[in-house]
Amino acid sequence: MATQLVRGMGSFFKSCACVRQNRCAHPYAIRYRDAAGRQREETGYSTQQAALDRLTKVYEEKRTTPRAQAELKREIGKQRFEPYASAWLTRQGHYAPSSIRTVNRILSRQILPVLGSRRINTFTATVVDDFIMSMEERSVGLASQQNAFDTLKKILLKVVP
Repeated sequence: MATQLVRGMGSFFKSCACVRQNRCAHPYAIRYRDAAGRQREETGYSTQQAALDRLTKVYEEKRTTPRAQAELKREIGKQRFEPYASAWLTRQGHYAPSSIRTVNRILSRQILPVLGSRRINTFTATVVDDFIMSMEERSVGLASQQNAFDTLKKILLKVVP
């Protein structure tokens, strides 16, 4: 029951099986392609207007993103995390040698064994949560978990321009 809007804008819908979807309490979802060309889906919009407003905002962001920036996002997104992380670390000229050793230790012991082969564009909040839970299952200490999370966050924040 997806409703198409302006071509390329995306769609909004309810994924429930209710007979009268316009009167049921289930949330609306939207489906669209982001500036990098990847299909996304978001849910949790209580009204049709809220879903339309979000679609409009996403569409405007997509239209105003320069083509070169979108291409750069696509290229970065195709990379595996391990080479991206090592390239990121070499660009950190302001780090002291001891900081570089610490980050290398965190990467090699905590992050890369779990996330090293993952593509950059596949990282989501759920992936990071699963990573944290995997550290808890391996009985990694809280301080080490915090350091690993902070390092991962620093690396992934550089992906978003």
